[in-house]
Amino acid sequence: MATQIRGSTLLLGGQAFAVVVNLAIQILVVRYLTQESYGAFAYALSVALIGEAIARFGMRRGASRYMPFYEESGDAARVAGTFVLAVSTTLAMGLAVVLLVAGFSGAIAGSFADDPTAVTVIVLLALLAPIEALGSLLDAVFAVFGRPRAVVARRFVLTPLFRLAVVALLIAGDQEVEFLAGGYVATGLLGLALYAPLLIRVLRERDLLSRLRPGGFSVPAREVLGFTVPLLSSDITGAVMTGAGGIMLGLLAGPADVADLRAVMPVALTMGYVLTSFGVLLVPLASRLYARSEDTELNRLYWTTTAWTGVLAFPFLIVCVVLSEPLTTLLFGERYEDAAPVLAVLAVGQFVNTATGNNGVLLGVFKRVRFIALTNLVAIAVIAALMLALIPPFGAVGAAAATSATIVLLNAVRQVGLGRLTSIRAFDPEAVAPYAAMTGAGGVAVAVELVLSPPTTVSVALVVAAVAVVLTVARRALALSETFPELARVPVLGRLIGSPPPD
Repeated sequence: MATQIRGSTLLLGGQAFAVVVNLAIQILVVRYLTQESYGAFAYALSVALIGEAIARFGMRRGASRYMPFYEESGDAARVAGTFVLAVSTTLAMGLAVVLLVAGFSGAIAGSFADDPTAVTVIVLLALLAPIEALGSLLDAVFAVFGRPRAVVARRFVLTPLFRLAVVALLIAGDQEVEFLAGGYVATGLLGLALYAPLLIRVLRERDLLSRLRPGGFSVPAREVLGFTVPLLSSDITGAVMTGAGGIMLGLLAGPADVADLRAVMPVALTMGYVLTSFGVLLVPLASRLYARSEDTELNRLYWTTTAWTGVLAFPFLIVCVVLSEPLTTLLFGERYEDAAPVLAVLAVGQFVNTATGNNGVLLGVFKRVRFIALTNLVAIAVIAALMLALIPPFGAVGAAAATSATIVLLNAVRQVGLGRLTSIRAFDPEAVAPYAAMTGAGGVAVAVELVLSPPTTVSVALVVAAVAVVLTVARRALALSETFPELARVPVLGRLIGSPPPD
């Protein structure tokens, strides 16, 4: 258990570089572009995000599941066939997305339809759908074949640095938003180009390259599609939760509202990196425990990692809520002062999603595919209805509220399903202390901020105090001194997390 937690936190640290660079990109772009231009760019990115989820068609998940399975069975023809199916499906769906966006760009543009620049940006960024979908698929292929460094290099190092270079050229050359859109597409293509020689080498090493010819492979379409199609709703739901707000605001409101929402969303989404990092090592370990019918250990694994994700996400929540206004203006300038409540509302939803852990993933481990698909479809319907109701009167705040409310509802339903359809408890008594501490400390800090509106220095002190209280109370549930004994030996920190175990 300690090894899994340590490994997950190391993965989280590995993503920190990408988080910092991407946040720097966001700040520079938002500050450089006018609110209308950034609104158009953000709207186009939202369209591309939904398009990418469609283009993926669950093929990353299918490749991760079936390529190693067939390789272990010694069936090289089906390994190659799975690869061919995944790549061809991704490219075909991606091309369909591009053609659809290009053909109906005027209708898709919504309130931006009268702006030729905005329409051009939408069509340009639609090209990101197949590019990013194919990159995601190749990430999975390299992970299957034991090339994680290639994934880390492309996804977390090179792509962010390439995009930072594009933004630097944008600002230095006093360019327009079309340059930024074209640069994003170019960096995506460059990332794929860097993958190409390594992909050829890996396929040759696995004796698969020679099979990529007519008659050399066998496509297991029924098995792969039977696995991926029911779970396609998960990819689309995730994209909808992130991208629907920008699209609906573009259709029902205006550029300024799109800009307000999309400017602060990456800040709120930072919590998602915590959940993703812990999920990487949770899935294989949970699958092994499930196969062994070790229900008690599986429950402990879920609730220990969930407590970790909640506690690690809590500082982000409390900063985004209590310090939403000074943080927003510090990062994006006075133009985005109205986006502060948007950030606070989005942060609540993202925290609930992170603090309930990988409940959807665990439902998948228990093969509750029908339940997952049904809840995802309901969530899509709910968020659409809420946005139609809340955006006209409340603009960006309404879109944020609709997103967060849907996330809370979806996770509540998943948690109930976890308790009823699996051997995992919907809530574990061992988790009472950290969650009570987060609720109490966070509630007090927010109440003081709302009632007294103290100076920023006092608000910062409230945030620090709330985080210290949560860490102190949660240290037993997190098993800090056992998991990270070296930290327990640090003089000040050691008193917070407890005594280290004996050598």
